[in-house]
Amino acid sequence: MSRVRTFLRRLYALLHPRHIDRDLDEEIAAHLAEAEEEYVQQGLSPPHARLAALRDFGGVTHTRERHRDVRSFVWLENAWRDLRYGSRLLLRNPGFTAVVVCSLALGIGANTALFSVMDAMMLRMLPVPRADEIVRFRTPLSYPAFRAIRDRTETLAGMSAFSIFPASVRLDEDAEQAVAQMVSGNFYAMLGVNAAAGRLLSPDDDRIPGVGGRDGPVAVISYQYWQRRFAFDTSIVGRTITLNGVPVTIVGVAAPKFFGVLQTLSPDFTLPIALQPRVSPSTNTELWVHGDEGSILTYDLTDEYGPSIVARLKRGVAIERAQAELTVLYQQILAARGSTRSEEQQRRREHGEQKVELTPAGNGSGMFQPQARNLLLIVMSAVPAVVLLIACANVATLLLARAAARQREVAVRLSIGSGRIRLIRQLLTESFVLAIAGGAVGLLIATWGRRVLLTWISSRAGPFFALQAETDTRTLVFTLAASITATLLFGTVPAIRASKTDLVSTLKNGGRGVTGSRGWEAGKVLVAAQVALSLMLLVSAGLLVRTVRNLQAFDPGFDREGLYLLHTMFLGYKGPQTGTLLKEVWERMSSLPGARAVGISQEVPPDGRRLGVTVDGAVNLAQDRMYVDRLMVGPGFFDAMGIPILAGRAITARDDEHAPNVCVVSAAMARTFFADRNAIGRHFTFKRTGAEYTVEIVGVAKDLKRADPQGEWRPVYCPMLQDLPTLNAVVLIRASSDASAVLAAARRQFREIDKNLFVDVLSMDRRIEDNVFFQRLLATLASVFGGLALLLASIGLYGVMAYSVARRSNEVGIRMALGADRRNVVVKVVRETMTLVAAGVVIGLAAAWGATRLIASALFGVTAMDPPTLALAIAAMMMIALLAGYIPARRAAAVNPVMALRQE
Repeated sequence: MSRVRTFLRRLYALLHPRHIDRDLDEEIAAHLAEAEEEYVQQGLSPPHARLAALRDFGGVTHTRERHRDVRSFVWLENAWRDLRYGSRLLLRNPGFTAVVVCSLALGIGANTALFSVMDAMMLRMLPVPRADEIVRFRTPLSYPAFRAIRDRTETLAGMSAFSIFPASVRLDEDAEQAVAQMVSGNFYAMLGVNAAAGRLLSPDDDRIPGVGGRDGPVAVISYQYWQRRFAFDTSIVGRTITLNGVPVTIVGVAAPKFFGVLQTLSPDFTLPIALQPRVSPSTNTELWVHGDEGSILTYDLTDEYGPSIVARLKRGVAIERAQAELTVLYQQILAARGSTRSEEQQRRREHGEQKVELTPAGNGSGMFQPQARNLLLIVMSAVPAVVLLIACANVATLLLARAAARQREVAVRLSIGSGRIRLIRQLLTESFVLAIAGGAVGLLIATWGRRVLLTWISSRAGPFFALQAETDTRTLVFTLAASITATLLFGTVPAIRASKTDLVSTLKNGGRGVTGSRGWEAGKVLVAAQVALSLMLLVSAGLLVRTVRNLQAFDPGFDREGLYLLHTMFLGYKGPQTGTLLKEVWERMSSLPGARAVGISQEVPPDGRRLGVTVDGAVNLAQDRMYVDRLMVGPGFFDAMGIPILAGRAITARDDEHAPNVCVVSAAMARTFFADRNAIGRHFTFKRTGAEYTVEIVGVAKDLKRADPQGEWRPVYCPMLQDLPTLNAVVLIRASSDASAVLAAARRQFREIDKNLFVDVLSMDRRIEDNVFFQRLLATLASVFGGLALLLASIGLYGVMAYSVARRSNEVGIRMALGADRRNVVVKVVRETMTLVAAGVVIGLAAAWGATRLIASALFGVTAMDPPTLALAIAAMMMIALLAGYIPARRAAAVNPVMALRQE
């Protein structure tokens, strides 16, 4: 209890110091008056009595200080005193303060902006209870295999399947595009998500294939879609909308901060996976939902068409233990299939890939593959950190120069008894004030920069990209941590050096002591470090920019000029109806004025499905089976794509379900399989989903290439009219005149055919741009931060050279008085600048050699130490250095020799 009283008394004294000081002064005065009265009574005169009382009492000031030390939190009072003094001192030097705050704001703001985006994309945990228990299957499973494992596992508290797909939604008259996902009925319950309105899906909604449950087809909408499309109208619950041609009742709205289990994709609609046969039909519908629990193993268990799977570990179960159990279960399921297992299972068995792998998914799953994600994480962490280091080095250089100007002040403080630790604390407090101001301004820059970055990413990542990044507590904590780190980085060395001032020489020389010399040497080291780090970023940015240009200029083997892709979904059509619709669409589009060529396909290069094949009569092969990329294409595909047929014929409208199975192969595949023999008339055998079918080669097409280390690409083109029904289709239109008019006419044709057909138009050039999105993102980040680093380094270089010129102005003036030429003075200063930069360049090249090894996997068509890129980066650095050194050199040459002699 006494400790509590003591704390409260000290807190009161801290908050009301004037009251306490007044009370103390009154007590001291009363005590002195009483003592003085006693001495007067003893016969002393009042003045002598006063002196005797003061002598007995001791130092009044000392008593006050001791009272402050005891009554309150002295360290906090001292800190507040240092803070006020440092703030007043910085306000008296607005130019210096502005430069430092702006430099720190750029470094801290850049780090904060990227952290908030990186946090939303890769780090932030899902807003669900015990998110660290959430895992995702890296091993693909079919839906039946998923159900079999779900019912047998003892290490998982729950498993849920989910699959994302584009949806055409009709709320009023016109159809609009949305993102939908199908999930198991236990999806929300397993994750622990609550409803913002209505209810969420339950296992009862996921029982009857094609129907759902007793309430029929139902869906849950996201909170963001509820806000964006319905303005929080609660009457939306119970309303029926049309999704992919199926009437669906909205039963609820998900929680506000739940965006799904994918970090960069927020589904607007969530439906039970039992509705898959109706809302997202395919040729393998039965692999997903048909069959009852008891006969699950009567269906094929290939992983070829399986959904994604997310699960929750039981409490206390390690992920390794769960993987071991699930691997055993998976192998038992595959063994139950015996000799009828699919080609994919055969490949897995041959390569020992029957192990189930789990990955932590508490922070969601991103839009990038693990290798690309790790590289992006490194870049988004390291690049802004380097910029912050440069900013701190820049500020440290300025503080060293300022410390040299304050040597006399420091010397006087030390000479009158101030301790070095106390002095260092005062100087660090000033640095802390600068860092906090820089952090506050940096937070504003980060808010703006985050919006710009998200807008840029959204414009290039596709229409379904969704990322929720905002200034939250995590961002504020990061900004504060960055500010404190910056304080230690740029404030410690100048503070320590300033406290080591030689008192005698400094006071004797009027402030020009040895600290200035040491500060100048330390400043040169810091500038060289800035140049090295900036060069490293410039080289990396240059390599990534060249990679993007190489990818954009890459010739894939087809003509992409004037080619447009119209993506659509054929909803509500089954079997032969799809084939009839495909032919009608092709015929109508082919008759459009201005359409030079029209084709249809399911996939567009370099897409395709990897399948195993057996080749009859193959030569020059160690094995008679290999894996190929199958593309399903329709009539007019080769003409629209600009891919010449070198032998035989192309796929036509006659290659439908009634015709023999045929295919077209690339010239490279023909050479590989059959050497110099004629490939026409030979056969491929595909193995898929436990069955196999044979196709005849009727044509040989020109080779296509793709921009990856695999180089030459060897696809197999099969008629999509022989693999019905199909849900997705791409209409390829090559426009010969006004493209906008042709595309507008195409949209009208689609509406005339079926008003439920939603069309998404994309040019081939834009598609290629989308394919290099990852490299473009890296290049943009590296370029922006490389330019920022170059700006900060140039400021630091200019500051050091300007300080050097100012420190040696008397020396320069005396040299000029003795006959030195102004031109020689300029050359000397510029030479000194370029020597300093050259040292930084040498170090920077070594740092660039190491940094480019990290991004080597993202490069294309350029080596890690590309000579033109290195030359351009060095030239840019030298040009900036020349400018930063020339301005102070001109100032040095303008020194008045007479004034210099007078000062001496």
